[in-house]
Amino acid sequence: MRSERNETDINLFRALEVFMAVAEMRQVTAAALALGMTQSAASQHLKNLETAFGVVLLNRGQRPISLTHAGEVFQRHGFRILNEIDDLKSNLRHLSAAAMPVLRIGMLASIATTLTPGLFDFVENDLKVPELILSAGLTSDHQNLLNGRQIDIAVTSEQFLNTEDYDVCTILEEPFLLVLPENYKGPEDDIHAISKQLSLVRFSAATPVGRRTDQHLRRCRLNLPRAIEADRSSMVVAGVVTGKCFAILTPSLLIDGVAEGMPMRLAPLPFAGFRRGIQVVARRGDLGDLPVRIAQECRKILQHHFHSRFPDFADQILYHDAANPLH
Repeated sequence: MRSERNETDINLFRALEVFMAVAEMRQVTAAALALGMTQSAASQHLKNLETAFGVVLLNRGQRPISLTHAGEVFQRHGFRILNEIDDLKSNLRHLSAAAMPVLRIGMLASIATTLTPGLFDFVENDLKVPELILSAGLTSDHQNLLNGRQIDIAVTSEQFLNTEDYDVCTILEEPFLLVLPENYKGPEDDIHAISKQLSLVRFSAATPVGRRTDQHLRRCRLNLPRAIEADRSSMVVAGVVTGKCFAILTPSLLIDGVAEGMPMRLAPLPFAGFRRGIQVVARRGDLGDLPVRIAQECRKILQHHFHSRFPDFADQILYHDAANPLH
């Protein structure tokens, strides 16, 4: 009985392929030729399909063949079924079970230097993946890179659309801070007084963090004089180091500059605060528990560095349990 059920399942899948070809070409002979089978075999598959579902799918008395109402419904579902099967085949080819040959991770440029040594050791020693490919770039690129299968995992701050398509493991939420030149002598609790002495150096509106900052400033009815726009955190921090500018940045955007000893001073924002999240994102179901394990390791690495580099603000960074991914 088991072999008969398996044979039926296989025939139903093949019958679906035959039906979809006939529905497109409107000829059994042409569809059979395209699928590399005889016309009689194709006709038998169609008959089996109609018998299995108890409906008539084709108006065979018409030339070219047309679909019945049931056939039109079946065709709509057939597209989705075959696309899902194609995705499954692609995913299974992409995965190499326990022996994944390479793992490709895209990450925020601002924390790439911080994460790379620890992730390399973790992937090599714990995950047993022989090759790790890392890329750092703009957050706005991560979703396209994931969808194009150019990376497997993104360590990102971007809020993805259609999150049901992704496994999302939030690592942390961090506050935006006021970044002042080290030799600034004015008040730190009055943004208008600060902006009379210093100009704002900011991320460009083409970057997610730049748009997020602009939106928050508009909500707070703040129109601050600006001197420099940049698309890298190192360039923004460099603007502060000139002594002529201030910035609004998070710990993850500041960590390279702090590690390099750049002269600057951090303070809480002197207006309503806002935060951003950092998460690990992967295509849903592609990598099993790997995204969660990567997220846990990223959290451990970042928590260690943030506590040592930002002791005055360490209690304002909220860490999440990566073992409970969002879908």
